[in-house]
Amino acid sequence: MKKNLILVVFLISNLIHSQEIENSTPNINETYSEATIFQDSIQDNYKIKRLSIGFKLGVPNIASIGLQYTLPFLNNHLAPYFDYSSYGYNDTNVEGSLNFSEFGASYYFNEKGKGFYLGFGVSSLQVDATYNDISLDQGRTGSGTSKITLNTTNFKLGLKTGGRIYFRFEVGYGTGDLPQTVSFTARDNSNPSYTETTTEDI
Repeated sequence: MKKNLILVVFLISNLIHSQEIENSTPNINETYSEATIFQDSIQDNYKIKRLSIGFKLGVPNIASIGLQYTLPFLNNHLAPYFDYSSYGYNDTNVEGSLNFSEFGASYYFNEKGKGFYLGFGVSSLQVDATYNDISLDQGRTGSGTSKITLNTTNFKLGLKTGGRIYFRFEVGYGTGDLPQTVSFTARDNSNPSYTETTTEDI
């Protein structure tokens, strides 16, 4: 009888202990919900504005509008970009239009598509120039039009501010085959039938 009583007490204590362990075990659904909330909070903290529109001042583009898209892979480090500008100019001896375009990619040191970066790009500067008051043979004065194209490969170090509309500050070096002069046919202003090949500095 005494042995049976001890056995019953032992079974009851084990049963109570098992219930406590079961009640203390976290619910799978609750654990998953907590993990999801934590993951969502991380995404909110690192939210990236992938498409940006920018305005850049500098040489040789003077002023240009740019687009940049931060790619969703490589931890948001890589961002292709495109810059474009176009305007006319006019002075005493030369007038015309200038078109500048550049495309490339920037590698950002952080994971938010802004801050310091290294850049690599290819640019093209195209100038349609009309030269006035060109000195020709026999004291003649002429004028002529020529197209100038300067293509460079550019390496940059820069800093980009955040936001959908941003400012980008950069310095760099461009390398390419850059002509120093341009040759074209000039016409005598008084007698257009007279033409002469001339060379002008760029």
